[in-house]
Amino acid sequence: MSRLAELLKELGQKADVYKAYIENPEAVMKNYGLNKDEVQAMLDQDVKTLTRLSGLDNLKTNSSVSAHD
Repeated sequence: MSRLAELLKELGQKADVYKAYIENPEAVMKNYGLNKDEVQAMLDQDVKTLTRLSGLDNLKTNSSVSAHD
């Protein structure tokens, strides 16, 4: 089961997750169980698709896409 919303939130909240994602995004996304569409949206930094796939409506972006509560 994908944990896309959890990953997006943790990218904005946990420095260790963010650092691991910057160093090896594919490995982090695999660990969170992201599917092919979610991985592609993350790599493309496609906020519209990530919003739809994650169910989150408060996504922000800088060099990576993350959710901020």
